[in-house]
Amino acid sequence: MTKKFNSLTILFIVTVVMVLLMLVTIYRTHDNDDNYGLLFPDLFSELSQVDTIQFSSGEGQFSLQKKGEDWFIPEHYNYPANFDEVKRMLIDLSEAKLMEQKTSNPEQYAILGVDGTKPETPDGGSIKVMLKQGDEQIAGLLLGKQRDVTVASAGPKQFYVRRVGDAQSWLAEGYLLISPVMLNWIDSQVIDLARERIARVEIIQPKGDIATLVNLGKKDKFGTPESGEKTVFKYPQLGYDIAGSLHQLRMEDVLPKQDFNRGDADVVIARFITFDGLVVTTKTSFIDGFYYTTLSADYQPDLVTEAPDDIKALNVLKSEEQVKAEVDALNKKLSEWVYRVSGFTGTNLMRAKADIVTEKNNVIPMPADLNGFGPLQ
Repeated sequence: MTKKFNSLTILFIVTVVMVLLMLVTIYRTHDNDDNYGLLFPDLFSELSQVDTIQFSSGEGQFSLQKKGEDWFIPEHYNYPANFDEVKRMLIDLSEAKLMEQKTSNPEQYAILGVDGTKPETPDGGSIKVMLKQGDEQIAGLLLGKQRDVTVASAGPKQFYVRRVGDAQSWLAEGYLLISPVMLNWIDSQVIDLARERIARVEIIQPKGDIATLVNLGKKDKFGTPESGEKTVFKYPQLGYDIAGSLHQLRMEDVLPKQDFNRGDADVVIARFITFDGLVVTTKTSFIDGFYYTTLSADYQPDLVTEAPDDIKALNVLKSEEQVKAEVDALNKKLSEWVYRVSGFTGTNLMRAKADIVTEKNNVIPMPADLNGFGPLQ
């Protein structure tokens, strides 16, 4: 019995050692001076030819397509993709370097995350990225696991990769943190209306009640027309937040207007009026736990007002011709879409007067602004 037990123990130990040796062989990095060059040696010179990028992973399948100089997402209403993100990814792929050869045994691909047999399945393990010109493949990548390193660095990382159609896997170095999530490629900025341009904000409820904020003659200072500087907001920064609702406004998702139905949901209208006559109007509803809004722009010369000197000095105000051109560009971009915005933004776009001002003893204390995004005192 003891002899049998010892034999089983020895067999177990031998098996464990063999498994460890196999893993070491697959993962180990040799200290040598081998220079394997670029992951895709010819890609940089071919980047201008790429007009289709296809992604497959456990997060799903989608593509990016180029039309003219812009990129779009066909699977999401053909909405514009973030040009800068696409450009950066393509350049990063062209600059990625091969560090070391790894396994070419298909049975070991899964350990490195470069199997690629069915990357679109939840257990696919890899991100498959195909760069094409029409139907012709320019480059194909199976992006596997990121290699753990002991030294934290903000620079390039190391990943296990395999080129599509190539049995050899590699350890590569580069900026290859490629997102497999479609919405991460969307051009999420809806509008960027500088808070400093805002002279007046009107929020109109469905029954006609209006809450109004006005610039108090100084940068980042807002109050109600009735109380001016003595306006008591629900919290001190509320006027600043409402006036800045369209400053670098980003969406959570987007829908075509033709596919959107507000049903019987209330619609609250907010008008953002600038010193130089630009009027941006939002129409916002709260539906099934989310805030949805549409935006439109107009130039109203009768609303042009003299701006405070400290705002004039910022050079954010525009001429009549510039505002008219801005209106055309905004309406071309915004007119066909309904945007789902964050709860913070949606709440501010729908606030009634009772939700903005209060008695002094009811003010909600706010924590100190530790991020540097609050109004300057």
